[in-house]
Amino acid sequence: MFQKLYSTSILIVLLSCFVQATAQQTFLVSKISEDANIRSDQRPIPIGFYDKSVDKTFVTWMGANSQAIIKVLDHTTNTWSADKAVGLSTFVDKHNYPGMLKGCDNRIYIFYGCHNSTMRMAVSPGPLSVDGEWKDQFINEAERASYPAPVVTTEGNFYVFYRDTRKNQGHEDDRPYQFVKSTDNGKTWKRQMVIDPHPRTTDNMCEVYNGKVSYQPAMNGKPARVHIAWTIAGEKLGKHAHATYGRNVYYAYLNTANDHMYNVQGKDLGETIDNEEMDKYCQVLDTGIPEKGHLAGLQVSAQYCDNGDPVIYFDNQVAGGPGTATWTGKQWTFSQIDKPNADDRELRDPREFEKTGARSFRIYKPAGKNIKVYKTDNAGETWALETVINADVEVDRVYVIKNARPEAKLLITEAGDRTIDKAQRDVYIGKVTSGYVAEYAPLK
Repeated sequence: MFQKLYSTSILIVLLSCFVQATAQQTFLVSKISEDANIRSDQRPIPIGFYDKSVDKTFVTWMGANSQAIIKVLDHTTNTWSADKAVGLSTFVDKHNYPGMLKGCDNRIYIFYGCHNSTMRMAVSPGPLSVDGEWKDQFINEAERASYPAPVVTTEGNFYVFYRDTRKNQGHEDDRPYQFVKSTDNGKTWKRQMVIDPHPRTTDNMCEVYNGKVSYQPAMNGKPARVHIAWTIAGEKLGKHAHATYGRNVYYAYLNTANDHMYNVQGKDLGETIDNEEMDKYCQVLDTGIPEKGHLAGLQVSAQYCDNGDPVIYFDNQVAGGPGTATWTGKQWTFSQIDKPNADDRELRDPREFEKTGARSFRIYKPAGKNIKVYKTDNAGETWALETVINADVEVDRVYVIKNARPEAKLLITEAGDRTIDKAQRDVYIGKVTSGYVAEYAPLK
């Protein structure tokens, strides 16, 4: 009897994995806020979540004058709240975009308002509610910050990764990577440098650029980790300038048990990876020094298979377009997602990267008034176009909402105007009309 029940349980798990890997989703896009968003350089970071206990979806974006805006969908009434400004940037900048987490106290935390400046944090006054006056403050430990990428661990610890505009010796291309960490819901913070390529005598490219960082809970006998992939930029040898050229792809992970960095083969590199270690132990792809531009793009994103093997999504200019790099346990293998036409830039500049199964992923890529959705069920070995979402508006960014319900899975922002102060872009929600599958939860 036990063997029969056990076999049935295994079958259910396998069927569940099959559904996760093969379900094809379709969408309906609808506007939720008009003239509410401004031009942004936002990375694929957490911007919203659904919470079952209150049956609500919370989302955030950057509004006029770089304010952090929050909006709530009440699923019981199917109505959206009014837009609410909960964080007021001290200056206007397209980099001041917000990222949002739910703390272990169920309060809402928004990290925003920084470009080569001190990061800000807005905190809801009560749990799972936007009502009342939010606490809005600086995180003084995160000075000279840009591109905040927040994650929250199973234990409730906050890590906010960011690029530090240090400019040692006045070098414009000295911009290493670090994080601030809080174990008490943002009351106190500790800073740690994790990637420091300065100085590089080979090319002067000491700026760290990346996209999505992904937290993997402890599973399969392995400790929890944060997967990080990056590229480097700056000038060429003999000169120092900001983001003129870019080369290479790198990968490492942070072990949250000791806050040490490790390469893909598990070599302990200590708290900080230096330039020599980066090239020797962390290099995924050597693109060479470019004649022009950035050979890996500026948004290099990391996801993970359940066994811990990373998958990296980047704009592989060496191969002619966006693709992925997958660790097979012994080596990196590369694949191309699609081949753009000569005059087609829609496939460049990677956007959202969603984990949908043990070795399954989706990529959401704006393409004019559409969003192209690509999927893989073999950890990026091959990719296929799953669907094309029609938005009827020029799409700038698209994000997957954490733990999303079908009524609100994607947050989509309009492209267009070049202003960074007046909110002249609309905000949309992508509703799953068929093929909805709840967010993948790995077996531990």
